[in-house]
Amino acid sequence: MSRAFEILSLACLAWWCVSILLHVGSAVLAALRSSLQRQPVARADQPPVSLLIPIKQREPGLAAALASAFSQSYPRFEILISATERTSPALDLARRVQVRYPAVPCRIICSDNDLAASPKLNNLIAPLAGADHDLIFVVDSNVRLHKTQMAEVVGQFGPGTGLIAAASVGCRPANFAAEIECAFLNGYQSRLLLAAATLGWGFGNGKILLFDRRNFQKAGGVPAIAGAVAEDHALSKMLARMGLRTVMATSPATQFLGRRSFQQVWNRQLRWMVCRRVEEPLAFYLEPLLGALATTLAGAGAAPILGLPWWWIACATLAGWFLTEALFLTGKKWLPSAKAPAAWACRELLVPLLWIAAWRSTVVSWNEIRIDVRKESVQRR
Repeated sequence: MSRAFEILSLACLAWWCVSILLHVGSAVLAALRSSLQRQPVARADQPPVSLLIPIKQREPGLAAALASAFSQSYPRFEILISATERTSPALDLARRVQVRYPAVPCRIICSDNDLAASPKLNNLIAPLAGADHDLIFVVDSNVRLHKTQMAEVVGQFGPGTGLIAAASVGCRPANFAAEIECAFLNGYQSRLLLAAATLGWGFGNGKILLFDRRNFQKAGGVPAIAGAVAEDHALSKMLARMGLRTVMATSPATQFLGRRSFQQVWNRQLRWMVCRRVEEPLAFYLEPLLGALATTLAGAGAAPILGLPWWWIACATLAGWFLTEALFLTGKKWLPSAKAPAAWACRELLVPLLWIAAWRSTVVSWNEIRIDVRKESVQRR
């Protein structure tokens, strides 16, 4: 074996070992989060809350998600449903759900703004200004809350906390494209977020957000994050500059996926990949190097040093990688179906393709809105 080839094999071995350690370690940390992480101090009071739900289109499970918001076991809260349109099928459904809960104060607000790069933030500008209470609970329209979730999240909002966010978990995929979406959400993004939370690191993840509007305004308000594509992550960093930390909620944000097209999955994952390139460049640069595909190739490259056939190491690496994910998801009860392993394989093949596309992408798609990440402006079709 030549000296150069030996150095290359040693580098592959180091890369292989580090990547496997990070994968298995993150799964263990995420799985054991509740027992390893110091439990947050619950606040004794339950202050009034303004629950904001921005909606755009009639998504799968919208009625059930809205009903779960109205059904929260919490002493005093209002609901503000916002949209950029004054009429739409989604708003018609929201009004039908609203009349079923006359005891819950609810307003439907038109928030047709074009001040921010993020369409979601534009949709939230009017309800943020018009909310009756300073404790703001934002939940996406496809998230189904369990009955005490608002109370649990508010209970974590203690001294020194600026933002509570929640890992996103997909459920009820109705086709294989939605299974791939589950693979990205459950075994990839949520695993890493929960592992980071166990180590005391919090990141803004916008399916569920809780913050104090007074802190938000002191930190600069909407103008301070208007140029950000990922408004949730920008909010977390903005509050961190005030010395306020982001904490991950104990319960995930459960979203119903229903049917997805492959184009929808690609567009959504590309948007998030571009957001990571813009907001967290180091994580973006390392992302494809620490996936199953790159780790398998590194293991094959280390075969001469390990004294085993390259194909044996490659097969063992993939099997161990997906077994770790299966054990993690089974323990969390997040394993959607028997099709999951095929979806994991597709995800791992898509990650490097998305990464390459994210290098070149200057415009990302968000439903019917195109966002230019260079000009930090919104271009409507």
